[in-house]
Amino acid sequence: MVRTRRKLQLIASFSVLLLAAIGIGCHGFFVDPTLTGMTVSTLQSTTLTATGNTVQLTATGTFDDGSNKNLTGSATWTISSNSPTGFITVDNSGLATATHVTTPGTVVNVQAAAQSSHGTVVSGTISLTAGTSTQLTITSSPSSPVSITTQGGTPISFAASLNGSDVTGSTTFTSSNTSIISISGNQGTLVGTTGTVTITGTDSSASATGTLQIQVNQ
Repeated sequence: MVRTRRKLQLIASFSVLLLAAIGIGCHGFFVDPTLTGMTVSTLQSTTLTATGNTVQLTATGTFDDGSNKNLTGSATWTISSNSPTGFITVDNSGLATATHVTTPGTVVNVQAAAQSSHGTVVSGTISLTAGTSTQLTITSSPSSPVSITTQGGTPISFAASLNGSDVTGSTTFTSSNTSIISISGNQGTLVGTTGTVTITGTDSSASATGTLQIQVNQ
């Protein structure tokens, strides 16, 4: 009876050791994946046109095993150090809010960051715009300075863009000196007189304006 009890005790002890060994071995197989990348995105517009407008940002982490995970709630959200301050704020949930839009078209980079299991900080950014610009960008072809022939009549064309979109078709172009450059539509003609002329563009669809100076040489 004593010998049987002792055998049972030895078997039980061996079983405990075996289970412990299995547990240690399994722990080695199931290692948590390491965070290697971060992307920031949104399903909404990245342009906040007025004070108080908001946009919900999402932070997605990429891991070394190829998996992805939503880290929006655990990431640290900040305005990037290379961005102007006072235009957009972001809270701990990734909600960005426009706080100042009196300088339209201001670009602000918002960053989400998290620490990997190796201790390194992984981050991602997204660019948001505070307000839309009402300043047209006017370009010409050829660009200033331009040269005219003795007889004049050299052609020049103009184009306008607003917030990255071509608005030439809805823009009216005028010349400050029609003896230097005359304009019809977006097409100009170097009449024959040299000097500096200002071309003004007015976009009727967005009440936006812009100017361009052209230096005309002989």
